[in-house]
Amino acid sequence: MSEYKTLCMGCMEPLMEGQDVCPNCGLSVNAGNLPSYLQPKTVLDSRYIVGKLIKSNGESATYIGYDNAESQKVTIKEYMPDVICSRAKGGSELIVDQNYVVQYKNYMSEFTELNKSLARLRTMSHIVAPIDMFAANNTVYAVFPNVEGITLRQYLQDNAGELSWDQVRKLFPPLLTTLACIHNAGILHRGICLDNIIVTDRNELMLTGFAIPEIRTANTDLAPELYDGFSAPEQYSASEWEGTWTDVYAVAAVMYRILTGCMPPEPMSRIGNDSLIEPNKINPHVPANVSKVITQAMRLSCEQRIQTITDFVTKLFEQPSYMTQLPRGSTQTIPIQDTKDRRQTSSSKKKKKKSSGGNIAMIIGAVLLVAIVVAAFLALISMLLPESSSDTETTTASTSATTAAPVTTAATSETETTDVTTVSSDETTTTTATSGTLFVMPNLVGKKYTSVAESDTWKGRLEFEVIYDYSDEYERGIIYDQDIPEGTDLYPVTTVKLYVSQGLAVVEIPDYMNEDGSRMTKDEYVALLDELNIKYECRDLETPDTLSGYVMDVYCAQTGDGVGGEINVKEGNTLYVDISVFSPLADAVG
Repeated sequence: MSEYKTLCMGCMEPLMEGQDVCPNCGLSVNAGNLPSYLQPKTVLDSRYIVGKLIKSNGESATYIGYDNAESQKVTIKEYMPDVICSRAKGGSELIVDQNYVVQYKNYMSEFTELNKSLARLRTMSHIVAPIDMFAANNTVYAVFPNVEGITLRQYLQDNAGELSWDQVRKLFPPLLTTLACIHNAGILHRGICLDNIIVTDRNELMLTGFAIPEIRTANTDLAPELYDGFSAPEQYSASEWEGTWTDVYAVAAVMYRILTGCMPPEPMSRIGNDSLIEPNKINPHVPANVSKVITQAMRLSCEQRIQTITDFVTKLFEQPSYMTQLPRGSTQTIPIQDTKDRRQTSSSKKKKKKSSGGNIAMIIGAVLLVAIVVAAFLALISMLLPESSSDTETTTASTSATTAAPVTTAATSETETTDVTTVSSDETTTTTATSGTLFVMPNLVGKKYTSVAESDTWKGRLEFEVIYDYSDEYERGIIYDQDIPEGTDLYPVTTVKLYVSQGLAVVEIPDYMNEDGSRMTKDEYVALLDELNIKYECRDLETPDTLSGYVMDVYCAQTGDGVGGEINVKEGNTLYVDISVFSPLADAVG
């Protein structure tokens, strides 16, 4: 394990003895990462060497790494929502803010499940998927293969800032096919942009930068990572509905930037006065039908936008005569198999007619593209079916962590456990790929029910059946469970059961004394009890020296506790509250 001493922590290339600066990347051998991140030469899982920090966002930190077992470069992503946790001073362990333990665990579970789902798709050649996962340092790590290439942003800079439509239609079809399959597997990207698309040394596109929904949506517990000009308008509000059309917007925005050389305007700046200019009005060489499809895919309204990548691809490579507008408010999908049949029939009819060489080329290109989509779709189904024993023996992903990942809070440093299932190629979970989705069920857990219920996003899409119950983890009015799992393909109108917290089942009996030593009035204390859902019964208590209407004492008959004790709200325990009734003669009579 001393091999890391001869590697540059910036590029993981070997260093000669005595070299203080890497001749390959220029990094000093003494350079370190910021204290809040893992330091270079940290060893993880007795196998991986951590190097220079590549990037960080509100969800994770990404480092260049080295796999000693396979003697190859890797990329290591560490779950690290830095607004709700911090690094232990001088160590590697993450300490969680005690006020956000539940959120930290929930987001870690989302991070784990997302990367497990991506790992099942790792045989697809146009995404960067995890090859290993493990738990350590009170968090979870996902290990990715190192991809040699440059970002699409850098690629554009090296090619005069823009590409022609001929170049785009050669580059993008395999990536779009892969994205359609990813959507059918129930995964949304939400962060497609120039920086999350890699152009490999073979001049192929690969999609990277997947993240949990909360980091790609504004107004959540995490610091959002939105991409100006590429993020869809619904991502700027936690109450708006996100779906396959969200990625459609981003892909269209990327094409807009590539074909015009201009950044598309931010969606929020278009509200009220849409300033989006059609691509062919900026660059006349962009075909008219391509320009119209891209513009339709970038509409502010989710309902008026092209709904799926399959539909987007079909329209993009159709002849202009096919281009039709979706009816206002409709959400149409085109099943992949049906599209193939229809396109083949259409192509057969067109072949009987005389047409120019350009039209024939377009028809052939479109048929080939759809064939690629169908082939990838069938490959996805085969990939997601339970693998045979022989496949299990030949294809393995490292499963370093089969135990729970501890969650340590800053206040107590005690550990709680949450299950982390490692990536393995012999998983038997079967994912059913549908022929097309109208939208995907989001994760509503942790959101306020009133905000969800009052949002116009759900109209024509979802109906809610609400079940209220007490919870020991979620505050009153917060959704703590849903009967339809996140990522499920849905079709309007679907009824989903939402389980909403009525508050804590067992609460502490509040004090009736103010900080200044005065007593609370009956109204003040009763309001506090109502907020905590505590059932109470007021009793008059004659007092010779206290004015009427003040709380004198409290008592729970079921538990025998007073102030500071516990009362079971769920079981309906009653708190008796003695209220003063001023009676000057009470003492004398007594």
